[in-house]
Amino acid sequence: MGSMLRKDYIFAGSKLLIVDDEPRLRESVSALLRSRFSQVHTCDGGQPALSQLMAGGIDLMLLDLHLGDINGLDLLAMIRRAGIDTAVLVVSGDIAIDSAIGALRLGATDFLRKPYEPEELLHRVDMALQRRHLKLSNQEMAHQLHHSERMHRALVEASPDLIFTLDANLCFTFINDRSHDLIGYSQTDLLGRSILSTIVPADIERVRYALEFVGTQRMIEFRVVCRRDEAETRHFEVNLVPIELDSMLLSDGSVRTSRLYGIARDVTDKKRTQEQLTYLAYHDVLTGLPNRVLFRDRLGLALVQAKRSGSKVATMFVDLDHFKLANDTFGHLKGDELLKQAAYRLHQILRETDTLARVGGDEFTILLSDPRSKEDAGFVASKLVSAVATPFLVDGHEVFLTASVGIAMYPEDGEDIETLLRHADIAMYNIKALGRNGFGFFLPIMDETSSRRLGLESEIRCALEQKQFVLHYQPQVDAKTRQLVGYEALIRWRHPTKGLMLPSTFLDIVEDIGMMTVLTYWVIKEACQAMHACQRNSQPLPRLSVNVPPVVLAENDFCEYLIATLDRYGIAHPSFEIEITENAFIADPQTIALKLASLAMEGVRVAIDDFGTQYSSLNYLRHLPVTALKIDQSFVREIKKDQEDSPIVRAIVAIATGLSLHLIAEGVETEIQASFLESLGVHEMQGYLFGKPKSLDMIDPVNSLESLR
Repeated sequence: MGSMLRKDYIFAGSKLLIVDDEPRLRESVSALLRSRFSQVHTCDGGQPALSQLMAGGIDLMLLDLHLGDINGLDLLAMIRRAGIDTAVLVVSGDIAIDSAIGALRLGATDFLRKPYEPEELLHRVDMALQRRHLKLSNQEMAHQLHHSERMHRALVEASPDLIFTLDANLCFTFINDRSHDLIGYSQTDLLGRSILSTIVPADIERVRYALEFVGTQRMIEFRVVCRRDEAETRHFEVNLVPIELDSMLLSDGSVRTSRLYGIARDVTDKKRTQEQLTYLAYHDVLTGLPNRVLFRDRLGLALVQAKRSGSKVATMFVDLDHFKLANDTFGHLKGDELLKQAAYRLHQILRETDTLARVGGDEFTILLSDPRSKEDAGFVASKLVSAVATPFLVDGHEVFLTASVGIAMYPEDGEDIETLLRHADIAMYNIKALGRNGFGFFLPIMDETSSRRLGLESEIRCALEQKQFVLHYQPQVDAKTRQLVGYEALIRWRHPTKGLMLPSTFLDIVEDIGMMTVLTYWVIKEACQAMHACQRNSQPLPRLSVNVPPVVLAENDFCEYLIATLDRYGIAHPSFEIEITENAFIADPQTIALKLASLAMEGVRVAIDDFGTQYSSLNYLRHLPVTALKIDQSFVREIKKDQEDSPIVRAIVAIATGLSLHLIAEGVETEIQASFLESLGVHEMQGYLFGKPKSLDMIDPVNSLESLR
């Protein structure tokens, strides 16, 4: 196999060095390259790599920029100073464009960002070795030019570049056969003709001036008129590369003439690469929108102009609510497609003079230049919110998202970039705290609220470890007999200084900092432990319900964790119920349906909490293994002494009856409400009328309802 590769592949004998401090990655790359190259060496740091390079013979080094002992850019600088002749392909996970530019400036042949496809790596290696081969050939050519005219002719004609000599009048006296392929002229067309006659008129004087300074070793970029055939000409960009652009006195008998020689090559690909690097430095790769750097530049310019003209500037922070749930459900590729669709919609709302930038995963910033008033900014924000609220279509599924938009105005909310962005961000988080799916302006009081929130985030991270979270249990009773039928487990935070805190004060923050899954799994485990303890004391709890947020239900291992925990503590599956909200079905109804079906097969009960307040699609109810519906307490509150009727409650009861679903009403506080609900056919009730949530040790198992009132 190896001999076949060496025979069929001209670079198979090249010597390669892999420099990476990650052992597994180093070995996988080594195995890949050994399938094609006979000499592949590895090392884990810059120092051993430098030693091998000093020993010579390395054709190509694959270099990671982040090494344990020497920074990759520093190693490139050392190689350059030492004059070590080897090609370098930088293979790095560094996403900073400055790293790529820095590596190329220090002599790297190419830059490949991790992660990559194996075929892409092999292709880049092939191209690097080919360029090195051409470079060595050109070096050999330059050396031989001083020794043999015959060798000169052979090598020059074989060169991929355009090689020529000029006389004192800048006319071609020699040009290799590459001229026809490069610019469409034959040798006969150019010999005796001034090089200036092939150059675009706008560049002639600059090139004439540059050629007068022969020997200055500098790059001259200009455009020539490229003739592809007799009927067509076009501009073609080349680079004049004076490798040894000196005045040479060539003896011809008794006549001595002055000649110039040079090399020109097509730099279209190089310029395209440079333009791409510049573009990537200021734009988001996924959406093509301006990135944080370009946005800050434009915002700074807008502030300068607004200060001169006395106009306003609006800065917006836009966050896609619950995007992580959709991303986790569909996967990152479909999540990227969803982001691009959202970016397109946002961009369509704005004017050409406005700027939309992507600054994070699902976060965008917007610059509205010269809005006439604060109301104008609010009008645009409302259109942005409405645009995102329209269902997206991803992989044949409707996906529902909402957006939270915070707005800061210049000059009243800040006069510099940092202040405006921070205040817009604070305003956006305030909208999230109020329930998401809306927009709002920054208010000075929000600054203090933001500081308190940051402090609360830090405290929440420590609360689980310090066992500050506790469960309280609220009874659920039969609507007719008023007998206890179950409990709902409700989380509380026993804060060391603020006392007992309700979930409404901290659950949104828990979700924002990514701790919802950890906390919900703890609730399930704690509830099962409580049921097990009561069973062991011959005082078993009836059915127990636990709330499961959509983001947790979407976890791949949720069903397995729940069943394993129930079995671990010996809990009968039908005595355990999970309560989910309608939002759980927004991202991927089919996947959620499969999860609920697997739980139903295990006997676990499923209830829809807060029914009628959110998604409210009757279609999914017909096809899902849902056990019960819970009437939200906001509807129950409508039942008052002077108005003992509620059309919404009647409609929900009718839906549940038609679908043969168990019906639970929560938030029942008065006998009037209880009697009305019972008359409609509600099966169970829950609320302060029957008991407040209390800790397990405060429940009297003999007389549970009396102990909870």
